[in-house]
Amino acid sequence: MIQVFCIEGDYLRRVDPKPGEALPADTLWIDLLNPSAEEDKAVEAWTGAAIPTTEDMAEIEESSRFYTEGGVKYLTVPILHKVDMGHRKIAPVSFVLTGRLLVTVRYSEPKAIDFYIGRATKPGSGLLGPKCSGRSVMLGIIEATTDRLADILEGVTEEIETASQAILQRQAAERPMSTKEFRRLLTRIGSQGAFLSKVRESLSGISRLLAYVQVAAEAEPRKETRTWIKSLERDTQSLENYVDFLSNKITFLLDTVVGLISVEQNAIIKIFSVAAVGLMPPTLIASIYGMNFHFMPELDEPWGYPVALGIMVLSAILPLFYFRRKGWL
Repeated sequence: MIQVFCIEGDYLRRVDPKPGEALPADTLWIDLLNPSAEEDKAVEAWTGAAIPTTEDMAEIEESSRFYTEGGVKYLTVPILHKVDMGHRKIAPVSFVLTGRLLVTVRYSEPKAIDFYIGRATKPGSGLLGPKCSGRSVMLGIIEATTDRLADILEGVTEEIETASQAILQRQAAERPMSTKEFRRLLTRIGSQGAFLSKVRESLSGISRLLAYVQVAAEAEPRKETRTWIKSLERDTQSLENYVDFLSNKITFLLDTVVGLISVEQNAIIKIFSVAAVGLMPPTLIASIYGMNFHFMPELDEPWGYPVALGIMVLSAILPLFYFRRKGWL
């Protein structure tokens, strides 16, 4: 799908030129969503720039993600999408800057881009000015992406806090966690840790893009653009630091859960150990009277049986009483 946007005062206006027709003179942004081969050729004819393929966008080398070819700048960053649906995927989005025009190529639907389109196409949004260019649209999309990542991290923080309270603020009177609860907590915390790695990957790509754009913007006559880029760099850096903080907290919680599991296992083993020690003296006594020797005079006495039972009970109680006084139980 091709979306073409023209600048109209302080907002973007969508137009629908057909392949083979000339673009309007005020065209600022062409958005390619899951483009077909015919749509790629149409945009290449309009812009004179090669459109990156899915294989090109999947490259991980920085030289393959940020480069200039024939005066056209190609920048690719990984952006999260389908977060609200629970899939939490990450996919590359390419920005192609050719003169005043911006071309975005994507095979996913990040909400940040939809939010930006929704705001930029409304008059009075303040996102665009009469002298803006495709780079302004790209920076606006990056800003919307960082805002979206900040909102996502707020949700991750709430999840981590809920898990932390379940682990660290559990009342002493409550029963110990069951295996099912431990498994659920480990899965919950681990999934948030895996998600944070994707957030970190996206932020790292944005940070490298801003560094590349900052170098290219040194000759930019507009001070507002340079200030905007520096502000985005600071925001990205603060989010990366916050992701590191959350990652450390998740590591701490995982270690805590594993430690609690070890404590519970040791408590169970201790119970069996104490039970085994407590049953050893009665077992010894019962074994002695089970030897069937002929010369055991107390076996013929009427008090022999209850005395033997009493000795066995007493020999079981005394070790337990001793363990209790020592604090082992």
